[in-house]
Amino acid sequence: MTRAKSTTLDSLPDEVLHSILCYSPASTALALERTCRRFRSATNVPLLWRLHCQNEFKFWDQRHELPRQLAQPVGSVDWKGLYALRRRIDVSTTQMLDSILMNQTGRIEKIHRIVEFGYDAKDTLLRHARAGEDWEDHLARRYYSNAILSCLHRTMAIPVWNKLRNSEDVSLEHALGAFDMFVLETGPGDFNDISACLDSIVTRLSTECPEIMELSPRNRARRIARYLREHDLTGIDSNREYYNIEHNFLGLALRNPGHNSLPLISSAIYCYVARRLGLDAHPCGFPFHVHVIIHPADGYDMDGKRLEDPGKLGDPMYMDPFRSTEETRVTELQEQLNFLGALTLSRSTFLRESLVQEIVLRCSKNILNSVFQTPRIRDTCLDPVNVKYAALWSSMLFAEYANQDGQLPGVFPPREAGHVPLRRHLPSLMDNLASDFPSDVYLIEEYLVPLFENLPEYGPLRESVRVLRAGDEIPKQVRRRSPEHNHVKYKIGQVFRHRRYDYFAVITGWDAECGAGEQWMQRMRIDRLRAGRHQSFYHVLVSDKTVRYVAEENIHPVSPEISQLPPAFVKLAGKHFKRWDAVSRMFVSNIRDEYPDD
Repeated sequence: MTRAKSTTLDSLPDEVLHSILCYSPASTALALERTCRRFRSATNVPLLWRLHCQNEFKFWDQRHELPRQLAQPVGSVDWKGLYALRRRIDVSTTQMLDSILMNQTGRIEKIHRIVEFGYDAKDTLLRHARAGEDWEDHLARRYYSNAILSCLHRTMAIPVWNKLRNSEDVSLEHALGAFDMFVLETGPGDFNDISACLDSIVTRLSTECPEIMELSPRNRARRIARYLREHDLTGIDSNREYYNIEHNFLGLALRNPGHNSLPLISSAIYCYVARRLGLDAHPCGFPFHVHVIIHPADGYDMDGKRLEDPGKLGDPMYMDPFRSTEETRVTELQEQLNFLGALTLSRSTFLRESLVQEIVLRCSKNILNSVFQTPRIRDTCLDPVNVKYAALWSSMLFAEYANQDGQLPGVFPPREAGHVPLRRHLPSLMDNLASDFPSDVYLIEEYLVPLFENLPEYGPLRESVRVLRAGDEIPKQVRRRSPEHNHVKYKIGQVFRHRRYDYFAVITGWDAECGAGEQWMQRMRIDRLRAGRHQSFYHVLVSDKTVRYVAEENIHPVSPEISQLPPAFVKLAGKHFKRWDAVSRMFVSNIRDEYPDD
């Protein structure tokens, strides 16, 4: 009986080896290459490494120009070198994240180093943001991965607004999509996703209405509005609250099943589709309700007919895609302006196409109105802190476009009026920076500080930035449970209910006695407490995400199951804690460099 001849790897043709390696991890090819020269050719095929680049990494920084690289002949790109670069970034990002989790000192600089990798770091951060409970520090790992990812998204959004502020060419969808980048976290909805959603609408409309380009401009404008209404892509469902904060975000409106959006966002969606289908459509900043203005082609009217006087501009048409599929007559708009008492100059302003800068500023005003005046923001899935922060940034960057009264920046001499909103919003933004976004200090230095040059706030703002960065580099003061602190009753990580106000919170720090200033103690009537100012006081994180300072006598410790705590509260706890201990029913501290005995 003849024994079957055994097959070894080195006896296989390179084509077969290539097929095997395509279904194996990249580490297999690297290991095989090191075994002998025979495998060097099969393990270095550019097609193999292009496949690994595409399979292992979803997000790529713009500097790689990946679409262009993919379109080139496969052998003209060093795909293996590109893969090696991405792996090094993955390792470096993980190492810096681990360092951030281990120590509170120097976090701003470490986060900045990760953010400098751009979108190349996103895959790594997403992986850590989804860390399972088998990780001993999964709460902290998720929290800081999310925080760095959010900083990365803001680092992409703010330069877009800054380009627009400097009158560089920025599309309306990119300018509005920058708001979504502030609330993205780990979900979809970035610039690329927004563009893809809008392109998909155009494709579906063109498929459903193949004769769309044969229609006159006026009928094409109506047909687009009808399609968007029929597919619930504009407007707000009658069962939805009009002022829901989510309706201000283009990406959310496109992704959510109901596609609910305010008139401004509905008009932006309409304008994108209309422009892709050959119409010169722009938002029109009509008071209280954004419309769309559509200009005919030069020498023609909106019905596609040639004008008798070629030097004359054809009359534009107006659409209200939020409410209607029909044209809005200009006489109706003029009557409304008369009713509002608009001056002649203002009328021409309100009926012209709006600048993209003006639309962004209007969107930020809508958001701030919801944040400050509408309690319904608590019903939204969005974090109010992130929402407000986005609106503050855009309000300050486009402050010169506020209250123009018909005057446009660059057309008339610079006006001091732009300084008013700029200076008004600064304290709120800096409060947000210090409490929630310290890693954005680099963005403040690059984009905000220059706006205050020659203003009184310039020096103090630079000093605030310096203090924030310097404070991050100083090790935390160590607070040990020494004999003089034996009376401090509660520990870091304990959950409690406030005896007077009945809210739930977790302890994140303690002082042997009240460490607040005299003015604060007077205002809070600390000396009227039973044990006064000489009892222990605790820094706490409340379930509503606020931070408070609580006297020991007001703490009633509880031992809940983690399922009894709000998920958003548990998520935020990662800022200070590694994980939840089901046995002690406490959070496990991740600030032992500051409180080593807790």
